[in-house]
Amino acid sequence: MGTVGQILSSVAGLVSLVCFILVLVQMFQRGQTGLGIACILLLCVCGIGGLVTFVYGWINHREWGITTIMWIWTAAIIVGIIGNVMSPVDYSALQHQFGR
Repeated sequence: MGTVGQILSSVAGLVSLVCFILVLVQMFQRGQTGLGIACILLLCVCGIGGLVTFVYGWINHREWGITTIMWIWTAAIIVGIIGNVMSPVDYSALQHQFGR
């Protein structure tokens, strides 16, 4: 069960990355260069750039014609959550390493 969860999480992560890049490309093509750069930087610095891109993509999905991409990204997030629930992180080895 854990292996299936890891595979689901990995595939969902790759699909999410591709969707993130596709929405970023749309941002740059639509003249939202500053927001696109900010999302890239925020993703690298604190991880919130993906959330900003996701929300902004849903706000403009009809205008930009990316409804299918956004639905795929949403499904990937849900599948990733399911995969993480099926294969939770084992913190016991980490706790043992630090002597707790």
